[in-house]
Amino acid sequence: MSDAVVFENVSLTRNQTPILRDVSFTLAKGTCSAILGPNGSGKTTITRAIAGTMFPTSGKATVLGNTLGQCNIIELRKRIGIVNPSTDSADYHSSGAVVDSDLSAIDAVCTGYFGTIGLYETPTSEQRDHAEHLLKQVGLSHRLAHRLNLLSTGEKRRCLIARAMALKPELLILDEPTAGMDVAGREQIIATVQQILHKPDAPTVLFITHHVEELPPTTSKVLLIRDGQITADGKPDDVITPESLTEVYGCKVFVRKIHGRFWLEVLPEAWLDLI
Repeated sequence: MSDAVVFENVSLTRNQTPILRDVSFTLAKGTCSAILGPNGSGKTTITRAIAGTMFPTSGKATVLGNTLGQCNIIELRKRIGIVNPSTDSADYHSSGAVVDSDLSAIDAVCTGYFGTIGLYETPTSEQRDHAEHLLKQVGLSHRLAHRLNLLSTGEKRRCLIARAMALKPELLILDEPTAGMDVAGREQIIATVQQILHKPDAPTVLFITHHVEELPPTTSKVLLIRDGQITADGKPDDVITPESLTEVYGCKVFVRKIHGRFWLEVLPEAWLDLI
């Protein structure tokens, strides 16, 4: 199995501040991998480097067979789908928003064919049919004509996952896709990702999160990151341990695995160390 992403000793500095430090890892094609770590650890910076919106200061990053800095980044981005909740709920004119929130759900998905915030071109009938199919796949067949800004947070996030799938990406990056959701919304997102992964033409999925509870059961690889450095890299059962998570999060934790899912608890005796 070949690799979708290869980082070799990648460091990234911005405004003279090191953000990534000598990061190396691989993501195999057709698999689901996850990056776990606390706020400010460098998780989102890795996704931006993969997408070519930030470039390594040193080292080598190869994405879908293309070496960053030596390829047509515009063409490469067409092969990558990204969902980032830090921008998905903003009005379309706000800095960083990915889509006009006044659009209907189906029109919002159609913007994915053109890579635009608003729908400035008329989608073909095939594109609209495909967009409708994608919305049905994420459980939103009853919301096709509803405006994006009237959807719940979970519905909006699933709509944007459908949008990210519009161009049939080879790599799908989900950067904290369950942020700000209740339990039902979180589980709907995880179920949606599982459904995508079970498709015969499933993309490589990179799942970014703070929480082990959010990992899809089919996750085959986990990276832990702290202060811009990878502290662990391997199979979930080998990486998601009390010792490794205590190290990366800086507080004493207990980990359980139930029905193929991991669950983390901060031990009460550790509370006094946190305040």
